[in-house]
Amino acid sequence: MVRFKENQILIIVDHASNFIPKENNKLGLPNFFLKQHIAFDIGIKELSLDLANRLKCKIIQGKYSRLLIDLNRDLDDPTVIPEIVDNKIIHGNIGLSKSEIRLRVKKIYNKYHNEIDRIVRNKKVKIILSLHSFNPIFKNKKRVLEFGILSNEDKSLSSIIIHQLRLQKLKVGDNKPYKGNLIGDSMYRHGLKNNIPHALIEVRNDLLSNASKIKRISRLLHKTISKSLEILAL
Repeated sequence: MVRFKENQILIIVDHASNFIPKENNKLGLPNFFLKQHIAFDIGIKELSLDLANRLKCKIIQGKYSRLLIDLNRDLDDPTVIPEIVDNKIIHGNIGLSKSEIRLRVKKIYNKYHNEIDRIVRNKKVKIILSLHSFNPIFKNKKRVLEFGILSNEDKSLSSIIIHQLRLQKLKVGDNKPYKGNLIGDSMYRHGLKNNIPHALIEVRNDLLSNASKIKRISRLLHKTISKSLEILAL
């Protein structure tokens, strides 16, 4: 049996932060919007830090709001710098010059993905986990899903995690509430293209609304991931 060592696991968190530098003038948005899901994945920064501590593994977190540039998109994706999100116009992203776009790509996008590339290359990463969170309400309806496990062509790890979560009587979506097959997204770029088993784990963000809930979900995911990696190694 091949065991996965702690230093062979990497957690990445594309949407950990809602930070927007002063020079970007909040992209023309009121503070209220910058605290919502459109700006970042609520609760996921804290969850990822706790889980990485339990797994004793390396973690890389995005340091800027996805509204500046979405780290989980290919640079050719027209939504990589979004102009409209949830019917809200992002005025600070309208009419950007080529130099402004290049600056965001260099300062935020390339820096993040190059750091992941270096870790994957130098640390001999064998497993990549991407953590995200999603809103409990969509189109005025409550989402019953508690977790979503997103995958592309490589479902070797994702399918095991789904099964392990369902054994615990949890409501889990397989490529729900989102699809995991975007060309050029983080899992495609760092997992699939490097032939590294990977999974994107989405957590409903009302399950991460305070510190005690975050620790509960972290314990649950730690148990689930550890068991899943044991099975994968068989």
